[in-house]
Amino acid sequence: MPHRHDLKVFVVSKDQPAGPLRPGPTLSVEASTLDGLLPAAKRVLADAGFVRDRAISFSPSGLVAYVEAAP
Repeated sequence: MPHRHDLKVFVVSKDQPAGPLRPGPTLSVEASTLDGLLPAAKRVLADAGFVRDRAISFSPSGLVAYVEAAP
């Protein structure tokens, strides 16, 4: 049975890394195992144009990713 989770994205400004986060899109991640969710999330982020993820973590409501803004 596949595991499906929402991935909430927050964008970190490359020019002001300590500045406020911008909410990004909510993406859908699917993997055949729980262990496969992290690599699947990285692929989904790359497909959405986010080339550098800073952190991806599990939350009670799904996954959360902090990514660097595209140049």
